[in-house]
Amino acid sequence: MERNGTLDYARLGAAIGIVVFHVGAPGASIGYAGLPFFLILLVYLAFPAAVKHEFSDYAKAKSVRLLQPWIVWSFIYGVLKLAEVLVTGGQLSSEFAPWMLLTGPALHLWFLPFACAACISIWPLAHLSTRIGPTGLLACSATGLLFAAIIVDLSANLTSSQPVAQWLHALPAVLVGATLALINDGKQISWATATLLSALIFILLLLGWPPGSMQLVLACGALLLCLTFPLPSTSTTRSLADLALTVYLAHPIVISILLRTTKLAENSAVLAITAVSCTIMFALALRRLRILVTFKVI
Repeated sequence: MERNGTLDYARLGAAIGIVVFHVGAPGASIGYAGLPFFLILLVYLAFPAAVKHEFSDYAKAKSVRLLQPWIVWSFIYGVLKLAEVLVTGGQLSSEFAPWMLLTGPALHLWFLPFACAACISIWPLAHLSTRIGPTGLLACSATGLLFAAIIVDLSANLTSSQPVAQWLHALPAVLVGATLALINDGKQISWATATLLSALIFILLLLGWPPGSMQLVLACGALLLCLTFPLPSTSTTRSLADLALTVYLAHPIVISILLRTTKLAENSAVLAITAVSCTIMFALALRRLRILVTFKVI
């Protein structure tokens, strides 16, 4: 599949949206659409590789790509939390919890091991897709989108602890990404794609438009726009794509520093703009220093 430069720009836009969400600035709910966009895109782009490679090679490649930065950033946030305990004289239990064994010492790091598990889990479906006809593909896709809508509704009504709550909210995006990979050839939007996504919106409306519906639909729409209007891929667009997830991984550090050292109002647009600008500069500095905390995407 030829690289799409529009997707590179969209990755950075999604990362910025997540920063806005975590600041709690105006438009935060829209910004959160960046998270399902990342997951839909990861699964969608992983599908061709899953079809092409044997399970062991495919799983190893995804684990290295996604878990290596997770380990590095977990170490960074773990050291910062230990420093917080030493400076404040607090208890380790105030900074560390058992659920962090599954996510890392900062909650937002849950994304990387979850994304790794999601990408690996689609391997059987990817190989099955080569042995069933168009009708079978359409049936699998419709089933996946139906389950996605049901899980959106369930996750909105279930009280779950960390990180199960994050996993439930993210699972529909994985199903949507796999569905799009099944029925879309990556070159143009088919009638089946448009019909099924319209059906997804209709089902979510029937379910009362549960929380998370808007973000999932916006993420789908953003991906379809990127696929419909592809731009050439250049070294600049690839750099922006690599920068995007470094921004995601680093932004809590920047937000924490800004809240402690400035008088910027919490949940404000000014804080969001400052946090985005400073995080991008921080990510650029890390990349220039060639520190192993950046994240390369396909």
